[in-house]
Amino acid sequence: MSSQKAGALDAADLSPLEILIQLYEGAIRFLEQATEACEEGMVDEFKESLGRGQRIIEEFQRTLDFTQGSGVSNQLNDLYGFMLDNLAQAKLTHDVQYIQQVIKNLQILLDGWRGADTAQVEG
Repeated sequence: MSSQKAGALDAADLSPLEILIQLYEGAIRFLEQATEACEEGMVDEFKESLGRGQRIIEEFQRTLDFTQGSGVSNQLNDLYGFMLDNLAQAKLTHDVQYIQQVIKNLQILLDGWRGADTAQVEG
């Protein structure tokens, strides 16, 4: 069995919340790689890793459910937009402070999702 098929089987066994948590972890990992590449002057790696993190955040934003009537989706939409703006600035200026701010925000959200996952397991 190929590793790609094994990964697909693993994802099928995860809850939507567990998949979301893994996506947040992936976005953070890619942005940390982008930061390191930028600091080391590795432009191609910087752009590739930044783009991967950016695409995950774009997907978070694209899949928000605005039909529930709560302001949470609107707030997340604004936050994701802010993050994407910061990443665009980082791409233009190669200033890692923009990326670090996005990582900080993603980490806060990730901690919240992990708390929700723990509550689900305990509940």
